[in-house]
Amino acid sequence: MPTDTTESGYFYGHPLAPVTQVASLTFRIFKRGIDLATSLLFLPIILGVCLIALVLNPFLNRGKLFFSQKRVGKDNKIFSIYKLRTMQNQGSGNKFATEENARITPLGKFMRDIHIDELPQMINVLLGDMSLIGPRPEQPEFFEEYAQSIPGFSTRQSVRPGISGLAQLRWGYTDSDVGARKKLRWDIEYIKRQGFKIETKIYLGTIAYIFPRIGSRLLRLVISARNS
Repeated sequence: MPTDTTESGYFYGHPLAPVTQVASLTFRIFKRGIDLATSLLFLPIILGVCLIALVLNPFLNRGKLFFSQKRVGKDNKIFSIYKLRTMQNQGSGNKFATEENARITPLGKFMRDIHIDELPQMINVLLGDMSLIGPRPEQPEFFEEYAQSIPGFSTRQSVRPGISGLAQLRWGYTDSDVGARKKLRWDIEYIKRQGFKIETKIYLGTIAYIFPRIGSRLLRLVISARNS
C-alpha cells in the first residue's frame, strides 16, 4: 500500500472515500469560471493590501510579508497555501491556531479580525488548488490524524478545498477531534448538495459575515484615533 503519496486513492496509507459526483457539468464549469473571474478581479486588491502591509510591517509586524504552509487538496494533492504573515517567527509547522495566538502581532490581529490575511489564497484559487467555496484544507499531519480517527473524513478530498464554505459558516474554526467531526457533517452536506442554490447562499453568507466585521473594526480604529 503506498504511503505519503498524492496519487488518487490513497494518502498516507488511508483510502480516499468514494463519493458520487452529484454536481452537474454546467455547475462545475460555472463554478470554475466564477473562481477564475473573482481571483483575477482581486489581484489589484491583493497588490494594494500587500503594499500597505509592506509599509506597515517594519513597525507593527516585523518580518517576512508572506507565510506558506502545506495543505491537502482535491484527490489528496499536496499544495502550498499562501497567507499574509500575522505572527512573530511564523513557521510552517503543524500547530493549531489557538496555540499560536500569543505570537500574533498588532497588525496581524487587525488582519485576522477582518480576514484580509487570507487574500493571497486567491492565488491558490487562480492556480486551481482551491475554490472560493469548499471544505477548508487541512495540514497533512492533521489530515492523517483525522483520517485515522474520523470515519469518512477523506470524503472531503473529492472536491477542491475552499476559502469559505458551509462548514466554515456553520461551525467556524475548530482545533479538536469533536469539532472536526461536526464540520465534516457540513462538508459532506455541501458535497451532496453542490449546485447554484447552495453556492449562492454560501457566497451571501460569507459577505454578510465579513463586511460587518470590517466595518466594526474600522469604526473601532476611528474611535480609538479620535480619543488618543
